[in-house]
Amino acid sequence: PYRVKVTAECLHLWKGPGSDTTKAGSITDKGVYTIVEERNGTGATKWGKLKSGAGWIPLDYVRKI
Repeated sequence: PYRVKVTAECLHLWKGPGSDTTKAGSITDKGVYTIVEERNGTGATKWGKLKSGAGWIPLDYVRKI
């Protein structure tokens, strides 16, 4: 696991690793989140699964801390 800081104003959460899955919400706080798994998927270079279980985010819009 590792932590990331969101760099986008609004980052959508997805139920799976890809923008072709169902949207699960969004992040608008530019907060820090823990990534527990990475996968390839549609719409981003890499996808990261949030430790909270809330969903997957495109890692193109975060930076590792």
